[in-house]
Amino acid sequence: MNKIETILHPVRIRIIQQFLNGQAATAKQLANTLPDVPQATLYRQLDILVKAEILAVTEQNQIRGTIEKTYELNTGAAIVTNEEAKEMSKEDHLKFFMLFAVHLTKSFEEYLDKDSVDFERDGVGYRQLALHLSDGEFNELLGDLRQVFAKYIGNAPSPERTKRVISTIIIPEGERGKEDEEGN
Repeated sequence: MNKIETILHPVRIRIIQQFLNGQAATAKQLANTLPDVPQATLYRQLDILVKAEILAVTEQNQIRGTIEKTYELNTGAAIVTNEEAKEMSKEDHLKFFMLFAVHLTKSFEEYLDKDSVDFERDGVGYRQLALHLSDGEFNELLGDLRQVFAKYIGNAPSPERTKRVISTIIIPEGERGKEDEEGN
């Protein structure tokens, strides 16, 4: 199994997302945040992620005859590089993009299933914005976004904080210098 297939598995991607805040977690803690994942499946997927070196076991404690492991994300191994993405087929990209979209849809459905849904209070939104940017301007925008995200990525969970998932999809449209259908 290659790294991309390892990462882009429905359960494994959800496990990886639990570590994106930089915090370590035990299997028990993960089971509490992923209650719909059967325990045997969770342990099997954790084992695959550790063998692929995407997760690292950073601590082991003896608890009532068993060993409780603490896991952390190996951030460098969890990133799909440009070279790895170039090696993927069109079908692989479409398959993994659909997995991403399905996961995003499931997360949104779980939000909508809550008793009290308030988009403004909860900061929920989905929108699309078209920007006309040169390559330099686009790279500057990406750098700005990285700085903003870096400012908050290390925040630990607390009673005052709500975990908010921000997903980005960037797709260039049309040809350089051509106006879109609306003439913008």
